[in-house]
Amino acid sequence: MDTISNPENPYLTVAEARQLYMLGDAAHDFDHVLRVMQMALRLAAAEGADPTIVQLAALLHDVPIEFDDSLQENSRQAHHLVAAEFARQLLMAHEMAEANIANVVHCIEAHRFRDQSVQPQTIEAQCLYDADKLDSIGAIGVARAFAFAGAHANRLWTQAWRTVPPAAAKPTGADYTPVHEYVYKLRQIVDTLYTPTARAIGAQRHAFMEQFFEQLEVEMRQ
Repeated sequence: MDTISNPENPYLTVAEARQLYMLGDAAHDFDHVLRVMQMALRLAAAEGADPTIVQLAALLHDVPIEFDDSLQENSRQAHHLVAAEFARQLLMAHEMAEANIANVVHCIEAHRFRDQSVQPQTIEAQCLYDADKLDSIGAIGVARAFAFAGAHANRLWTQAWRTVPPAAAKPTGADYTPVHEYVYKLRQIVDTLYTPTARAIGAQRHAFMEQFFEQLEVEMRQ
């Protein structure tokens, strides 16, 4: 992927943002944030979105929840809400225009796949959502799924993806493998993408991911 040239905005530099992610895990570290930022800017250029809003939202979308003590849902489940509030406070302190702050906050609130209660309403929010989801599929998505599993002592493989039980009966703990993540989340993502540019990229990444998990099953059964 080509690097998108975008001047440092006056509200948050990349170097400053990096310092916010010292607590990130292997799948949500600052490398992930930088990939999302570059992809989001690529989508913004293609779709006519505001690059400053998109860049800020990307840099702040996964700020680790330990930076916020005001929310009681101190878990990964609420990370988008915590990050959105963190962004609001930060940008208010930098005297950003209220409408622009609201857009950045909305982008972050609407980026989570597992919480569809807030849908991306602006083109900037759609660019962030799509960029974040593209980083969850394809070769990168597979690598992140296994990195996360390794960091949490999960098993590598337990069953064929076609035999995975319904979400209501999904396994937990060490028995939740990257195959389960593929079934319950990763293979669903391509159909949720908003922008034409992201859908074209997503189709190729999705095809690779399907091939990977098919080959994984073949090798596990040999």
